[in-house]
Amino acid sequence: MNYEQINDALMRLHADMDSAESHGVLCGLLAVRDENAQSRWLTHCAPGVEMGDLLAQEAMDILQSVYNHVLEQINSPDFVFQLLLPDDDSALSERVDAFAHWCQGFLMGVSLGGIVDTSKLPGELPEFIHDLLEFTHASDFDADDLQDEQSSSELIEYVRMGVLLFHEEIRNLKEAANSKTRH
Repeated sequence: MNYEQINDALMRLHADMDSAESHGVLCGLLAVRDENAQSRWLTHCAPGVEMGDLLAQEAMDILQSVYNHVLEQINSPDFVFQLLLPDDDSALSERVDAFAHWCQGFLMGVSLGGIVDTSKLPGELPEFIHDLLEFTHASDFDADDLQDEQSSSELIEYVRMGVLLFHEEIRNLKEAANSKTRH
């Protein structure tokens, strides 16, 4: 997945978000195992797409491939899931802004997926959500506060693993609820 290509697609769709935030929304929806994740995400990213607009359709095709890719990644047992952020050649400040947008998008996706009271989530998930909320303010930090590339990488890895844990915990909750309703 190419960050800039997805940004271009979102611009063509007059989306009010960048690639990172859009990816975060999708990941939040998928993490809560929303059965309508694809349609909710596309509606949220591109609410005003007109039929017959070929450029918009091409952009929607790109988003469709993003959806398929992320769905495959997040469900993979091999921990291949990655946050969609600008590459390491980009300025640290640009990557930090995108990281903040990604976290904001994830929280939006969780909310769109129906989880409103995050304090009732199991285990460490409420703390993870709180951390993500703090990370949405990452772009407010002075670059000197961020110290270095390693700190940035560690935060990204923390969020990446937190998303996978979130996805797994919600799966377990839904399976437990389904088994109770079957008995």
